[in-house]
Amino acid sequence: MVESNTISKNKDFSVSLAAFWVKGNIFVDDQFLRVKIPNTILFGLIPAGLQKDSSPLQALSNVYTSSSYKLGRMALGALIFIGGLASFSSMGIGALILLLIGFLIFGSGILTTFSYERSGVEKKVNLPFFEANHARELSEQVEQAIASFQDSRNVSKSTDRIISQMQSSNQH
Repeated sequence: MVESNTISKNKDFSVSLAAFWVKGNIFVDDQFLRVKIPNTILFGLIPAGLQKDSSPLQALSNVYTSSSYKLGRMALGALIFIGGLASFSSMGIGALILLLIGFLIFGSGILTTFSYERSGVEKKVNLPFFEANHARELSEQVEQAIASFQDSRNVSKSTDRIISQMQSSNQH
């Protein structure tokens, strides 16, 4: 079983439908967005390599998620699946394997993408469709961290906050 070194205490997530045991992690802390994602090849069937990135919050903008459909993958998966169904009576276990591979390739064509811009360069992390909620939650966490980071560097807001704290302590 392939394991990843977790950057955070956040929930790890699958990076592929076919290799669901291969886990990745994206985490935002006080100063960085940290990405550690294993790559996969052959429609997500085989783990290969690692994507690792640490981006400072002050350089991040335009964080979002999106869904996409890779029609070529889906068509190939459907063809293999149909081939498995057609040969089911003659091949037995071979047909079951074809059905499974067809299903996995078809499912790998449905993606959720977590995207962000770092200094104007778009970075994308493709995730399987069943990790869509995790990607949306992560997007919200990153947006909140960026807003908090920007607020902490806003001199007039910090000054207003200090003045209001001093006024409230003087009233008591």
